[in-house]
Amino acid sequence: MAREVGVITKIKEDSAVVKTQRATACEGCSEKSTCHSMGGSREMEIVALNPVQAKIGDRVTLEYATGRMLQLSLLLYIFPIIALLAGAIIGDSAAPALGADPSILAAVLGFAALFLSLGVLLALEKKARHSDKYKPTIISAKRAPQARTEKCELCR
Repeated sequence: MAREVGVITKIKEDSAVVKTQRATACEGCSEKSTCHSMGGSREMEIVALNPVQAKIGDRVTLEYATGRMLQLSLLLYIFPIIALLAGAIIGDSAAPALGADPSILAAVLGFAALFLSLGVLLALEKKARHSDKYKPTIISAKRAPQARTEKCELCR
């Protein structure tokens, strides 16, 4: 499990928006633009589940399920390649029976399978976006210090 520290900026029902510092590992990630990065700064906002009922201003620790992130990465990068290769192999094998050029049919079916796999990934992404399964979870919170409203003896 990966962990990160941030500060809550907004509360939304059972989740919270947490402002964190972008890790150096994020720089190579293809999904860094979906983390709601704010301009060119290293700060980003993440929506996280809030089972500890942390409040705005609290410093929190987030936990990411790295196993799920690995599954998503494999699906995102490997599935389209496998679909492309499977389509090309099927096209190459079926070409003689259809009386078509094997290279052309392999390319057509390969790219058709690739685009179909990208459509499947987009549909899965929409479904996953509405699921709490892939959101990080706040595991601990340090309460924000309360502002003092009374004046000190010297200030009066």
